[in-house]
Amino acid sequence: MSGVLSVSNAYDGASPLNSLETVIQKLSEFGLSEKEAQLYVYLLKYGPKRAGDLARSLKTYRLGVYRKLAGLIDKALVTTKRASPAVYTAVDLAEALDAVIASRQRELRLVEDIKSDLVALVNGRHPLAADDSLPTTLANGDEQVLVQLLSVFGLSDKEAQLYVHLLKYGPKRAGDLARSLKTYREDVYRRCARLIDEGMIVKGVKDKARYAPVELDQALDGALRAHQNELRRLERAKQELIEETNVILNRGSSSAPEFKNLDTVGEVVTAISQLINSAETSIIFAAHQRFSPLSMGGFLDHLKCAIGRDVRVRGVLDISPRNSSAGRAYISCGVELRNINPYKGITMVMADRKQSVSLIHADMKSAFSLDEKVAAIWSNSVAQSEFLTSAFETAWEQAVGAEEYLNKLLRQERPSLESAPTTY
Repeated sequence: MSGVLSVSNAYDGASPLNSLETVIQKLSEFGLSEKEAQLYVYLLKYGPKRAGDLARSLKTYRLGVYRKLAGLIDKALVTTKRASPAVYTAVDLAEALDAVIASRQRELRLVEDIKSDLVALVNGRHPLAADDSLPTTLANGDEQVLVQLLSVFGLSDKEAQLYVHLLKYGPKRAGDLARSLKTYREDVYRRCARLIDEGMIVKGVKDKARYAPVELDQALDGALRAHQNELRRLERAKQELIEETNVILNRGSSSAPEFKNLDTVGEVVTAISQLINSAETSIIFAAHQRFSPLSMGGFLDHLKCAIGRDVRVRGVLDISPRNSSAGRAYISCGVELRNINPYKGITMVMADRKQSVSLIHADMKSAFSLDEKVAAIWSNSVAQSEFLTSAFETAWEQAVGAEEYLNKLLRQERPSLESAPTTY
């Protein structure tokens, strides 16, 4: 498929095209465009993302992503939280589809109520003719009301006017209808063909050139059945869609884990930012005293957003006067922080026990550039995550509360503490 959000870009060939096309096609039945469906499935698969991250991952323009996200928010398929409005999260598929179906059910109930009003308007105010069970007269005001209400059943104003005219005056030929409605005969034929398809009128038995209205109650029952059949079809489509999407989303779990070398500080900063923004339940990190990149890349803002969406964030630092300001900033935004001195474990950041960034060489210079060389690894390996989690929990148990230690540093009031630049 062509388009801004291409399937190959979004999934890097991980899912068979025909399966993904099936999901996108079924989502269109629930009111999504092709590109909206691609973006929604991407968020389902990879978790919460910022628009900029989505644009880079999908190799498209940020403005285009914003437009699609706005459409998905309007359809209640994507949400943001007040604390982190720049991070977009896909609503659970079953919940989202249930909302669409509930909306269609409300529409059906509205149509049923309108049908009752229409029948009451005709049968309640006008005596029925003895021969054909149709009302003998309709007031001009009633005609306009009928036309407006019939639009709920999918009729255009002109189609509704023709049907109401037949209700009022009985069966007529196309030429008579054209003169009465002040239009062309060809236009009447088009309207009549559409009304016949909708089960609103029929051709006469003896005179096939005449068009007769179907009894209003019977005609609207057919429209109601169409709405009911549509609801049943959507229910089936929902179940098939959930099953197919689960196959696509879970396919990656059985594939080989991925490892990716990060060779520069810039790559590490980008990888950690994306990891934090994708977290749904937990973030843990541990760092040596000289690992200053954790003070870069807007990590504090990213962590605030994560905490705002109820992600638990825990960290272990080797706190000193050099990085005490960063430690206090983390605590102030809600990070559960502990201190261990000296910390000799692995420098790491991990989200949801699924994705991780770990550094082999983390002793950074006081001043460095994003191009500085490092040795780091990004991975989605479960075994790697279990190993890093175990290492973190060991350090967490050995560490002590960071807030107490930071207060102790403040009480010392050493000149070196006050004058030392914060590089952490």
